Amino acid sequence: MDEELVEVRFDGLRYGYWQKVDIRESVDDLCSSVRLAITRPGNGSSFGLTANTVADVLIGDAPVTTVRPDSVRRLVDADSHAIHIEARSLGRELVDCQYSKTLSGLKLGEIVKRICDVFKVPVLIEAETAVVPEFSMQCEQPANALINAVRAANLLLYPLPDGGLVLTNPTDGAPVASLEFGGHIKRYEVVDEFKLRFSDYVIKGYDYASDAALKGAVKDEGIGFFRPMHIIADRHGSGLGGCDRRANLERNRRLARAHRIELEVQGWRYLDSDGNWQRWAINTQVRVIIPDEGIDGVFLIGERAFRLDDKGGSITLLQVMHRNAFLGEEKKKSKRGAGVKESRK
Repeated sequence: MDEELVEVRFDGLRYGYWQKVDIRESVDDLCSSVRLAITRPGNGSSFGLTANTVADVLIGDAPVTTVRPDSVRRLVDADSHAIHIEARSLGRELVDCQYSKTLSGLKLGEIVKRICDVFKVPVLIEAETAVVPEFSMQCEQPANALINAVRAANLLLYPLPDGGLVLTNPTDGAPVASLEFGGHIKRYEVVDEFKLRFSDYVIKGYDYASDAALKGAVKDEGIGFFRPMHIIADRHGSGLGGCDRRANLERNRRLARAHRIELEVQGWRYLDSDGNWQRWAINTQVRVIIPDEGIDGVFLIGERAFRLDDKGGSITLLQVMHRNAFLGEEKKKSKRGAGVKESRK
């Protein structure tokens, strides 16, 4: 497969042939990040990016993300000049800014739409969402409030190629590819980060409607000593799923994050079941086979980075984990009366 060209387009200009590339996305972040660098002979000149520039980043002819620059650095000596660009997609304003807003009686999807609209961030709502009795943030980063509310609903909010966001469910789709060490996987790292885990997760909240305190708790049976984590639930988080769900979600996410696999594969694309080349994407599942580790299972891609340098060429870094990292308390089946059969769809 030929090396693919990364191109930046803005104000009718096109810049390609970057020597170093790092384009990163995660299901835990509301914006993708881009780092580009090139060194050329001569003194050079200003690249033309300003604080107001909106640039499209493409691999080949396919959009990867739409960004605003965070920083542009130019290093010049007698013989050459180097340009280093760092940028993030349009959701960065939700991460950097502090803002106040109170909304009542709206579905979570509508809340996400309204907050994103304030910051001109496109958003696609793919999941059915429940009503949030009250959503409030005071002088805080919108990203924190949105991520807490979305996690409490067992949903994901992450960046799209247009620079906007999608609100959706963790995928339960079939694996898009199988990766085996010694073939597709160039190298891997198994991470056991024990410090992320706690023995007891206690979520404390308050039901303003009934004027009563709320509490949810769950244990990590793998931690045999007292190491508690107590969390004050957001008002909107309690309304969405309750403190028990939040406690389960906190434990499950930390369990999965504490044991994860980081894979390095050659190139930026994989061959799908129809024989077409597709770029690796977050919130898709992949089968990972590493015989020496006893690993043969299906994992969700939580983070993906496209990288390019003069030595290794184009590679993809995939951080994979079990899907239950993104699930809270499982929904309980409703009780049915005798003789009532469940309808099939």
